[in-house]
Amino acid sequence: MKLKYTLALAALAIAPAATAQTWIHDTISTEAGYLKNVYYSLENGSAGTAAADNWHIGFSTSRFSPSIIANSADKGVKLYVIATDTTLFGTDLTAKLADSVTAHPMPLYNSNTTWEMGAFNQTAAATYGWSTYDMSTHWLSGRAIFGLITGADSFQVFISRKETTPASSAPVYVFKVAKINGTSPVTKTFNVSASPYAGKYFAYYNITTDAFLDREPAATAWDFVFSNYNDENVVFSNTQYKVFGVINNEKLKVAKVDTTDQFDNLNYSAYAYDTLNNSIGRDWKASGQSGVTMTDSLSYFVKVNNGDVWQMAFTAHNSGSAATQPGLVALKKRKVYTFVDTSTAVKNVNAALSTVALAPNPAQGGYTHLIIDAKKAVSNVMITVADINGRIVYQEQKNIQSGFQQFPIRTGNFSAGMYMVNIQGEGIRNTQKLIVQ
Repeated sequence: MKLKYTLALAALAIAPAATAQTWIHDTISTEAGYLKNVYYSLENGSAGTAAADNWHIGFSTSRFSPSIIANSADKGVKLYVIATDTTLFGTDLTAKLADSVTAHPMPLYNSNTTWEMGAFNQTAAATYGWSTYDMSTHWLSGRAIFGLITGADSFQVFISRKETTPASSAPVYVFKVAKINGTSPVTKTFNVSASPYAGKYFAYYNITTDAFLDREPAATAWDFVFSNYNDENVVFSNTQYKVFGVINNEKLKVAKVDTTDQFDNLNYSAYAYDTLNNSIGRDWKASGQSGVTMTDSLSYFVKVNNGDVWQMAFTAHNSGSAATQPGLVALKKRKVYTFVDTSTAVKNVNAALSTVALAPNPAQGGYTHLIIDAKKAVSNVMITVADINGRIVYQEQKNIQSGFQQFPIRTGNFSAGMYMVNIQGEGIRNTQKLIVQ
């Protein structure tokens, strides 16, 4: 039995491609050196811009996400674990940073396939990336000191804890920063649930200016961001290569279609879609002696958060070092399906839910917990876990009570990778992404 997380025709019940709109042409500019991030909505065009190099650390605003990212692409951040004895914070850790660079010359980087695995999560020095998970409080506690090299200076960073309760004011991060020699130590408390960070994926911090930054538009306002990022698959001299491309909003689903057929004749319901952040990525262009060229046979079908499906193709690009209009991207797009909710049952989806989350995520110690805050009791709720190929690896039926509760899911026999956790019942339809390392 398979549970499909791809956009098959029967799964979507979508209309034929003949309903597609005409092509719309659009351009965006990331400016010289790609030093502007551009957040883009297929429905509305540019959703906002932000300086690419004004931050060092990004903290997830999700209550139960452990993700903390580093700006290695545009700020040149190099991140290393330098101590697992957290009492050493504030002492001179210059030698320990040098030892870490020698022993592990490849710095820690953000994953480019999921927002859930930031640079601070990419270490086995602690059992849960930068932290361990407290099953009773649901808080995260820091278990490692990091060395953060900005290029101009070096710092020691200790993320002390992430407070995930109470729900009314969480999450709150408490972290410490000092120069690598232990001087100028400070302790910061960062409430990322407060305005202006609420409803966004990350809140940001500049370690050299001691400034908290609001850089993103609301998560519901954009589909993907044009940005530099470090490519996990291209490594030179112990450094992941910096590339320019497209990183998807976490909820986007994309089918990449490379065919010589005319774009207007493609059947968008015939292709498999994935949820990887770099499913659009960087290979829609190529650099050569004649400059940047587009792949004429390549287009993308994109299912956005409201259920609409768009077709998109890139038509031109100027590199960040171009003499005129550097960082320009031209594309064409058309909506090939407009979602119409005609189901009474769908209109009541999640009427019984306040909060759904997985914690810890990535799973820790062979387990994760499905955390549900229900508005009312619901019987016979089906919990299903499927891998990215749709193969069901876990399924169980539960009765959910009103209020806050958690259900353990054993992951010890799951292969490493990404899974989709689906919760369905009367007034409940929710899907969560789970990482198993």
